[in-house]
Amino acid sequence: MNLAPFRYRHVLACHGGPIRATECAMTTVMGHRVFQSNAYLADGLRPVPPSNVLFGNPDGSGTAERPMVARYKAISEALERWAHHATYHSEERARYGFDVDPSSNGMAAFPGLFGRQARRRAWGEAAERFALIGWWDGAIDAEPTTSPWPEVEAWRLENPVTDHVVVLLHALAEEGVHAYGHGAGEDHQQACMQAAVELARSQFVLRRHLRRRETESAPAVRSMLEQRCLHFSTTEGHAEVRERLARRKWRHAGARVVFDGEITGPWTDYTSVWRVVLEPPTVAFLDGAQTFFYW
Repeated sequence: MNLAPFRYRHVLACHGGPIRATECAMTTVMGHRVFQSNAYLADGLRPVPPSNVLFGNPDGSGTAERPMVARYKAISEALERWAHHATYHSEERARYGFDVDPSSNGMAAFPGLFGRQARRRAWGEAAERFALIGWWDGAIDAEPTTSPWPEVEAWRLENPVTDHVVVLLHALAEEGVHAYGHGAGEDHQQACMQAAVELARSQFVLRRHLRRRETESAPAVRSMLEQRCLHFSTTEGHAEVRERLARRKWRHAGARVVFDGEITGPWTDYTSVWRVVLEPPTVAFLDGAQTFFYW
């Protein structure tokens, strides 16, 4: 049961809540009209000011066919980020597995009952990230699969963790500029739709960056993750992806569960935040010196 209308009724800062503002606009994903919403945390709830150039700096984003649902998703993700930042910088970071994986991998927020929905979503994300990291590191296989869209290529990533379907999508943003999206779902169609949202967003920001470079002095991209996105959007970067897709896995990686539980804090007044931590196949995805397929 989604209790967002009730649990988020006082979430905005004007009502004493942690969300400073939200915004929403219509966009398209694979030619289908949807709404994209962003949410921003109140001042002081993020310890490190964000510095993204490509993707902007909202604390949470959500996409849905209805604007209110998109807003609820954005708020949920912002609250999840609040939980991540606060817990990672607390004395309890090891309790929640941040000593093993300091990122927000395997975290999900959902304003439901008893954390059940949040846990299922957290397991899906944990499996997705495990599969993506393991695939690039040689421990997971990828197989071509059916794409719902003729202009989009799709691969199914092996998932040794859950019954979620994990897919990786590729399409061009502009001539010679490559964009990607990955996602997990209860079935193939849902996984493709989740990945398509990320793919469409990547296409949009890469097109915008190209126009900026052609018409004005584009800001320098300093974020490690955004630099990776730009690298793999090039012909050279895409060749590396093709080379990896052509190879079978050459090693095995276990999926040890480090943590599976709720992260409680002041955000619990609004939503359930769950985290599932799987020991990553490698920690190289955290190394800024490597052009790892992860951003």
